[in-house]
Parts: sequence; structure tokens; C-alpha cells
Amino acid sequence: MEKFLKVTVSDQDYLINVNHILTVEQGSGTGAVDILYDIVGHSATGASEVIGVTLAASTADDAAKVKEQIGSIVEAIEDALSTSWNRPIFVISPKYPVTSVAQVEKAWA
Repeated sequence: MEKFLKVTVSDQDYLINVNHILTVEQGSGTGAVDILYDIVGHSATGASEVIGVTLAASTADDAAKVKEQIGSIVEAIEDALSTSWNRPIFVISPKYPVTSVAQVEKAWA
């Protein structure tokens, strides 16, 4: 059975498949955390594919806060995996509120 993290931003829910998470790392924007998948994603724009998702928190605005944010997301993944399999969706509340969600894309040109 698949497990999902649920993130809500501006009353919009996003589901992240926990079973396919390869790593969680610092993203390229302010307060950005990338969750990268272990699978090749779907075609997004042109020749690029979605390989993960970026969760940004505008208040996680320095390296120490981003490190805390990564830790809180990893803990949420652990918590999600430790819940019963009849509860496939786990709502996460990272240390710093997520203010935007975006796809991580990779062009294979």
C-alpha cells in the first residue's frame, strides 16, 4: 500500500508519495527543501520530467533554519511510515510553514 504526505498551502492540498522518496535536501530558493523521487517522473514542460517536489517556507530564510526544516520533514516521513497502513495519508506540519509547492524538473536533452 502506498503512503502519502499531505501538505496544505493556501487551502490547496498536495500529496507526496512517501514510498518513492529517495532523498530530502536543500533546494535552490529561499527556504526551499527538495524531496526527490526514486523514479522517473511524468513529462512536465517540453522535454523535462518531474523528479520531485520543492516545499518552500519563506520564514526558513537562512541555512540553519533550512536544516531544521529538512529535519522536520524527515521526521514527518518517519512518522508517516510508522502509522497504520489503513491510514495512507499523513498530514505534515514542518517546523516552518510551507508557503509554496513546486515541481522539481530535469531536462534530459
